[in-house]
Amino acid sequence: MSDMMEDDLEFRGGTLQLSADNSIAGSSENRTRATQNQVKTPINANPSVLSGADSLSSSASSFADARQDQSTSNGAAQQPSTVYPRYDVPFDQDNIKDFFTFRKGVVENAIQECITALLFPEDGEYLGSWLLTEITLWDNEKERIVLLTSRLVMTIKYDFIAMKQLDFRKTYLDDLDTVVIGELVYPPSSLVPRLNGIATGVTTVVKDCVIDRLCRRPSTTDDNTKPFDPKYFEPRERNLRGVRMMWNKGEPLPLKTVWNPFSQEVPFITFASHPIYWHRDGTAEERSTFDMEKFAQKLQRAIENIPGTACCIHHSPIVIQSYLGLTSLFHNKTSMGFFKVRGKFSF
Repeated sequence: MSDMMEDDLEFRGGTLQLSADNSIAGSSENRTRATQNQVKTPINANPSVLSGADSLSSSASSFADARQDQSTSNGAAQQPSTVYPRYDVPFDQDNIKDFFTFRKGVVENAIQECITALLFPEDGEYLGSWLLTEITLWDNEKERIVLLTSRLVMTIKYDFIAMKQLDFRKTYLDDLDTVVIGELVYPPSSLVPRLNGIATGVTTVVKDCVIDRLCRRPSTTDDNTKPFDPKYFEPRERNLRGVRMMWNKGEPLPLKTVWNPFSQEVPFITFASHPIYWHRDGTAEERSTFDMEKFAQKLQRAIENIPGTACCIHHSPIVIQSYLGLTSLFHNKTSMGFFKVRGKFSF
């Protein structure tokens, strides 16, 4: 395994150098074509290194819309056998104001408190802070404050109701061997997209087609509406991009970690944008605190500035190894990983 990884790393280093030489020197057309062919990922590359899972294949689309620059340089994207519908906004706007972090000043005060209490000079230069969604090994979404320095990434569990820190974890950049940036997808045999479609369809029918019809007078425009349109129940993918930091050197996870939802020995961590990012008013700069893409950009620069780093950065789908996902479906649909107002209670 170690020999194969060293060969892969050597190959990538060579291709990047060729690309740089071509862009600066302006070589001939034949050399440019040869260089573009070499940039492609080797056929025998270890899929677990690229995605943190056993396979890069997925039931999702090729994501050409998100990676148009790569598809242009690498040629036509391979079309999968099954393509599920995609949606522009991965989260509903309903009850978004119930998030405690939606309130003005809450996130800023919490981040400043964490910086003052948890960061020390030996942790390196402070580079930025975000409120992101951590996606666990079991596909559960959790609200986390993320601090980035020139030496580490700090993940903080924070109580936004009591305004206090609950727990934190440090991940040193020197320990990382792979960073993957791309769409969050499920394996081809996963039932999660189908279950997600059924749950979303039932919710849509009950809310839009039953409750709304009972609360307003019938009209002639409603006659053409199908209350139980099959499109409501179509399988739905994540429609979410993320970044995964790995330090397992491509090795598969042991069974004691895979089957233990409380394990603290998972050798990777995955982040996505916070739900507020899609619904907060303001410019992109004002919403950057909730944006995973901004975090991934600064993380990549921080890794590249480490002398002699062996960490590889890939732009490819991130496979979430969830096949049934009943617990995560309930957890994520009810936003149990976020601090919200839930009727007469808040937790």
